[in-house]
Formats: sequence, structure tokens, C-alpha cells
Amino acid sequence: MAIATCDHDKNAKALQFIEDMTQNTESVQERVLAEILSQNSQTEYLKRFELNGATDRDTFKSKVPVVSYDDLKHDIHRIANGDRSPILCAHPISEFLTRYITLAHTHI
Repeated sequence: MAIATCDHDKNAKALQFIEDMTQNTESVQERVLAEILSQNSQTEYLKRFELNGATDRDTFKSKVPVVSYDDLKHDIHRIANGDRSPILCAHPISEFLTRYITLAHTHI
């Protein structure tokens, strides 16, 4: 019986987690963005935009532009060539997965 109760509690917690994630999407997204910005605040990339430790959505949107692959190409090549410094991510990037997508005659 204890196992069934444990499974029920585990399932209830999992369902509550899913409920929270799907009903509170805005706050979840803001929290995830804040965690990403906080963890990566010392990367070369984020330092370029002088966020000064800000982790809120409005500051991020006002200071960090939407970019393309071409904008990041130099940084990506540095990482691909073995540079282990915190360029785009606070943790070393050990591999890249590539994907070729065609959108309206534009290759990404």
C-alpha cells in the first residue's frame, strides 16, 4: 500500500508541475529568462549589451537585439575551433548539432 500511495503522490506532484507550467506560462518564461541571464551574465556575448546584471524581460528586450546566424558566426567559429572561454554560454560548449532548414527559400 505504501508504494501505491507513493506513486499517487509522485503522480500528483507531476500533474501539479504540468499544471503550473501550462497555466502560468508568462511567469515561467520570465523565471527561465532570469535564470539564463543570471547564469550567463559573464559571457562575452551578454557583456556586449551592458545588461549590468539585469535579468528582467523588458531590459533584455530593450538591450539585446534579435540576431541571425551571421551575427554570431565569428563566435560560433571560435567555439568550434576549441575556444573554451565563456563566449555564448557560461559553461564550455563541447559539441554543436547542426540542422539545415529551408524557410521560404532562405536557408538557416
